[in-house]
Amino acid sequence: MTLGRFLTMSVLAAVASVASSSATFAQSHPSFVQLGRVSAAIYMPDSGPAPHVAFLIAHRTANNLNNSACKELSGRGFMVLCFNTRFVNNELEINYDELVFDVKAAMDFVRSRPGITRVILLGHSGGSPMMGYYQAVAENGASYCQGPNKLMPCHDSIAEDLTPADGMFFPDAHPGNGEQALHGFNPSLEIVEGKVVVVDPLVDPFSEANGYDPNGPSHYSDEFRERYYLAQSRVMNAKIAEVEALRDRIARGEGTFPDNDIVLVPFNAQAGAARLDLLDPTVREFSITHQPRKFLRNDGTIVMQIARSVKIPRPQQAQINRTFDGGVKVLSITSFLSSNAIRSSHAIRDVDHCSTNASTVCAVQHIHAPILIAAMGAYNHIRWQEIMYELSPAQDKDYIVIEGALHGYTPCTACEVSPGQYSNTSRNLFNYVADWVNARF
Repeated sequence: MTLGRFLTMSVLAAVASVASSSATFAQSHPSFVQLGRVSAAIYMPDSGPAPHVAFLIAHRTANNLNNSACKELSGRGFMVLCFNTRFVNNELEINYDELVFDVKAAMDFVRSRPGITRVILLGHSGGSPMMGYYQAVAENGASYCQGPNKLMPCHDSIAEDLTPADGMFFPDAHPGNGEQALHGFNPSLEIVEGKVVVVDPLVDPFSEANGYDPNGPSHYSDEFRERYYLAQSRVMNAKIAEVEALRDRIARGEGTFPDNDIVLVPFNAQAGAARLDLLDPTVREFSITHQPRKFLRNDGTIVMQIARSVKIPRPQQAQINRTFDGGVKVLSITSFLSSNAIRSSHAIRDVDHCSTNASTVCAVQHIHAPILIAAMGAYNHIRWQEIMYELSPAQDKDYIVIEGALHGYTPCTACEVSPGQYSNTSRNLFNYVADWVNARF
């Protein structure tokens, strides 16, 4: 058996393994399709009326062929195309502009399917800046992704023949890849002479003197957070300058390689990120809405209230942050500048969101299609999604927080005071989405 045939059969087996669903129309036979460099799985309801609305679901690098939203939405009567981009499991080689062509391939495919009249982009987690980027360019043209402030401006060709989506669904969207990287830096650590790690105690998030608790939730003062966010911006800006200088040396013919090079970003990888909200659940910059918002309770009722994340703190970040496997990003000049960098003076208050094209916060400011933003109530994007909602110019926009839901829509059982307290997270979320879509399309 050839390697290609083996991989294809493996993908089909993975898709089939998630076929069963308890939702209304059940999805039992997803089918595999290859769209150029895009691998996709088509989910259709087994019964009921033929769907006229399609969802597109993808992440910039994660395998989404068996994303739980695929069967949840098809089980509620929608066609769903879940696909992997050309960069699946490959952050190192990302060129962010090329992701637009992968979304276009998926969009063109579902638009050609009989009976489909509306298409909605679902941007979850790292899929949110990608889907937002596509829609912002489709609605506004290449001018959206060009300009002197851009770390990597797009080419004019990126906007050719892009069909905008009819609606946007952002479940637990994060602010953007660059923003995530900015908030993940541990600015207290510096590598000297390639091997010695020096710690600045004034901005050390893992110092008990600064509020760190190795056994539970940490508590950081306003003064410490201010120092920390300023220091994070200094570290990111210094890294950008370093990488841009490397790029410029290559352009002058002075590089080791003529096209690209490796970029290591220490103390910053997702597994070992030093985000304060992972340590201190009360940090208002991430995990608490600033206004009363729609709050979908586990019993299905909706109330207006200040929403606070019930997530569990992760003091173990102190150990993971310094490791190579958990704390270091291995990137290239292109993947760093196009997808993992952003300019700022203060990591919260003064971020140039549009200096990168991998920013959900920037994209939503240029999207006018109807938009639904749903924050998971046991994760750390609640405030950032509120900001996206506030900045959105869409005439038809909605924001809701799902009580007790983890990033992947499932219940946070570790957060529960009583068993089953958050047992309906996924059902409540996708019922709400289905109602939102059916009311508009």
